[in-house]
Amino acid sequence: MKRVLVVGGSEEYSGAVFLAGIAALRSGAESVVVMAPEKVAWAVNALTPDLVTRKLRGKYLTLSHKREIMRQLKTADVLVIGNGATTRPGTAALMRALATWPGKKVIDADALKALRGSEITNALLTPNRGEWKLLEKNTGIKKLLETNVIIKKGMPTEILSKTKMFLQRSTNRGLEKAGTGDVLAGLCAGYLSQSFSLWFAAKKACETGNTIAELLTRKKKGYYFLASDIVNELQKKS
Repeated sequence: MKRVLVVGGSEEYSGAVFLAGIAALRSGAESVVVMAPEKVAWAVNALTPDLVTRKLRGKYLTLSHKREIMRQLKTADVLVIGNGATTRPGTAALMRALATWPGKKVIDADALKALRGSEITNALLTPNRGEWKLLEKNTGIKKLLETNVIIKKGMPTEILSKTKMFLQRSTNRGLEKAGTGDVLAGLCAGYLSQSFSLWFAAKKACETGNTIAELLTRKKKGYYFLASDIVNELQKKS
């Protein structure tokens, strides 16, 4: 079973976990469970019947949700954290706790901002420029690369491990739009769920997202596509 668990969302940001979850399904996961604050989870249910949700009490994720999430993790192969979660203190504490889970995981968005120290293994981290600087300051890039892979999003995008570096020179400019990072995180999780290595999943996710972005740029005669357009195009290609 190729099972992905997505943990994120908040009162302000309900779309992020939807984009990540659907992208994971479209890239190979057989089932995706989204654990999110209850109103976010209901919104996801309204958007699609394909994502299973677990509704957590409150408007925001907090450390009090850890036990319930850890129970759900017993049935998951891949964990995705951070999408739309916010950086509130209680949420950040939960993100740090979940980041130490030993299984394969994708650490994105607000979870990256919460990290302190480098006691993280088996993770694919997906920082933008600002989040990269925070990782340098709060965790140490060299230490993270000992046991993890990092996708440094930007123009161009870089993929780094302890022993390798890949430069995607022609990264599409439209991939700087809001929500496209959530789609990338979901793609990474979908490929990881197929037992691919961190490196292979990172490279395939970046290449898939970029190929679709190039196609949409030609179709729309410019960088006018949205993150949800990438998900829709994945549907046609799946």
